[in-house]
Amino acid sequence: MKKFLFLQFSILIFVNSLFLAQNDSGEINSILKNWITSFNEKNLSGALSIYSEKFIGYYPNQPDQNFTSIKEQYESIFKNKNLSAKLELEVLETTEKENFAYVSMILTATIKPTFSPQAAIAYDKGIQIWEKEITGNWKLIRSSTFPIQNKD
Repeated sequence: MKKFLFLQFSILIFVNSLFLAQNDSGEINSILKNWITSFNEKNLSGALSIYSEKFIGYYPNQPDQNFTSIKEQYESIFKNKNLSAKLELEVLETTEKENFAYVSMILTATIKPTFSPQAAIAYDKGIQIWEKEITGNWKLIRSSTFPIQNKD
């Protein structure tokens, strides 16, 4: 009887941990969706809310970025009345393990100056590393992308 109860308890813990992992992955995907919406609406606090204070971004042919440089970049983009910048995100995979997660994704940036007849579209494929803070909030701590020809 004790073995049976132990087995049931073990199965319950295992199923619960799977459910929590799925919830966290869903939570991160929801956070990313809100980030895209905030960016596209030029909501600075919403767009910055995903980033950890210890964030580092690695991108080809650019200096490493941190929270401060991302904030300055977003402020510049959002204040520029002669520029339209929109992001789209396709999440390819989200995997969570304990207090860390990674997201494989394709980011599409559409940039159009008001004086230009056509928008420039850039596609980047990359990976993000997330950390669950002691508060239970997921924050982006590392990101690296590289340009691709198109997302197909």
